[in-house]
This record gives sequence, structure tokens and C-alpha cells, in this order.
Amino acid sequence: MADENYELGPCQILFDGTDLGKTSGGVTLSVEETFAPINTDQDGENPVDEKITGTSVTVEGSLAEITLDNFAKLFKRSKTTDGNKEKVEILPNVGTSLLDNAKTMVIKPYDGGTVTGDPNEWITLGRAGMKASASMTYNVSDQRTIGFTATGYPDVNGVIATFGDTSAA
Repeated sequence: MADENYELGPCQILFDGTDLGKTSGGVTLSVEETFAPINTDQDGENPVDEKITGTSVTVEGSLAEITLDNFAKLFKRSKTTDGNKEKVEILPNVGTSLLDNAKTMVIKPYDGGTVTGDPNEWITLGRAGMKASASMTYNVSDQRTIGFTATGYPDVNGVIATFGDTSAA
């Protein structure tokens, strides 16, 4: 990577060790701290301090590759195979815990037209809960995609996301 630290380009998304394929419209990673103001009666509406109430990490994007494997993975289902026949049945999933179904997500940027093999450039969410939405317009000009939002949840050590090599001590 150049010393200037300017970055541009697509990324590869691995979810539970599986490459989800090409994306359409980019992938957005957001890390946001939330705050609560601390007030006193004597100081009125003016906060005297603020406390961090949490940090959220989300990844949003759309998959360009519409496959039954991607449908199954994103919609928390299994693909059924019977000889040459395959299917994924979409169910209501009411009451399904995103945390219980959370998997590791790794974002690997492209460098020079290929996925970088440098783990210092990767972003890892140890427990990513997946929310999916498919937009499938059948006409001459609109591309069909599977949209997703992954929410990072703290692991047993309280880590939501790791920027860089997860094996660093």
C-alpha cells in the first residue's frame, strides 16, 4: 500500500468463510459511537459532559450474483438438492435471533485489480448478524440484486470489529 493511504476500489465479502461473489453499488462499512449528554439542574439544558453509550458497526451492500447458495446464506436457510433439482424455501423466520445466526464476516479490499492477501488491510466482524432483502425487477434495464445489512455484535472479549490482522498480539 502506498504511503499516502488513499484508498479506492471494490472489496471481497467473506461470510462464514464463503465468498459471497461480486457486489453492485459498493459496500459501505459504518462505525458509529452513540452518546448520552450528562446534565445538571444547575446548568439547565447545557450538557456538562457526554458519555459514550455504545459503538455500532454495520456493513451494507448488494450482491450482484443471484445464487441459491447466497439466498440460503443470507436468508438463514438451507439449500435442498435432489439430483439436478435445487431449491431454497423462504420462511417467515419470526423470532429468529440474528446473534444466534451470526457468523464471521471479512472484508478484503482489492489492490491492483485483485483481492489483497495482506491481512493488515482486512476488516473482520467476528459475529455479524445478517439481514437480507432481495430486489428482483424483471425488465430490460434493472439489475436484480440481493441487498444485505450485517450488524456486528461483541464477541466474548467485547470486540465488535478488527481493522487489520486478527492474529496480531
